[in-house]
Amino acid sequence: MNKKLGKGMVTSCITLILAIIGFVAYIINANTAYFSNLGKNTTVIASLAIAIAALIIWMTLGKVSPSWTDILPVIVPACLFVGGITLLNTRINGMAAIMTFTNNAQNMSDMSSAVVAIVAIIAAAIFGIISAFFDVKKVAEN
Repeated sequence: MNKKLGKGMVTSCITLILAIIGFVAYIINANTAYFSNLGKNTTVIASLAIAIAALIIWMTLGKVSPSWTDILPVIVPACLFVGGITLLNTRINGMAAIMTFTNNAQNMSDMSSAVVAIVAIIAAAIFGIISAFFDVKKVAEN
């Protein structure tokens, strides 16, 4: 059995999947009836796009790559945390209003996509931190 992929590849794949889920859930949430008036936050979109791109580059290049790529596993969770915290900051008042004053089925549905996005992005950031400690590809030992 040929094992060329490291533990970092598994955690990086989980990070990538969670980041994409969070990004898609955010776009869905930004288009819901309750949150559409807030528009799409460019900080959230840019930070998630940078994190996803950096993660794909890191997974593609791996351990046997130029030294400048060592910053990529640090950029990923940092950008994910920026996106997740910014999203939480923009949605927290609306979520509080939904839970207290405007609690109906439509608003709860709109809020659920925000919760999914926030949880997925923060979970991706945590997995990104974990994956930074492992190699994506194993280097042959002589």
